[in-house]
Amino acid sequence: MKILIIEDEFLIAEGVALTLQSAGHEVTGIAEDLPSALALAGKERPDMAFVDIKLANGSNGLDVARELKALGIPCVFATGNPPSKAQAGGIGLGYIAKPFSPRVLVQTAAFVSRLLSPCAPAPAAPSGFVTL
Repeated sequence: MKILIIEDEFLIAEGVALTLQSAGHEVTGIAEDLPSALALAGKERPDMAFVDIKLANGSNGLDVARELKALGIPCVFATGNPPSKAQAGGIGLGYIAKPFSPRVLVQTAAFVSRLLSPCAPAPAAPSGFVTL
């Protein structure tokens, strides 16, 4: 699966990218704010995105997810500041809270992949994933 990472902390973003790549996913890029996220999403057309809430340059992950949803790209928030259902307003599939384990990250990516597959039965959400 092609995955975009939107995270402004370099070490966290690199760790997420390495974990996802070692699980067989293609990381299409790392963005640290809304403009870079939209540029990468338009160019790379990822299947999904992991989005932090607090981003660089005054950007907000909720705004990023809203824009990506409009492009047909589903998002999972990967954040230490989980949104409420009211805040997320149906723009994200759910969230995993920092600090999350590599296992939770990989299981969440697999869960979203099965959700997006028209032929797969409805999967159960992994432990650590909260549906919005």
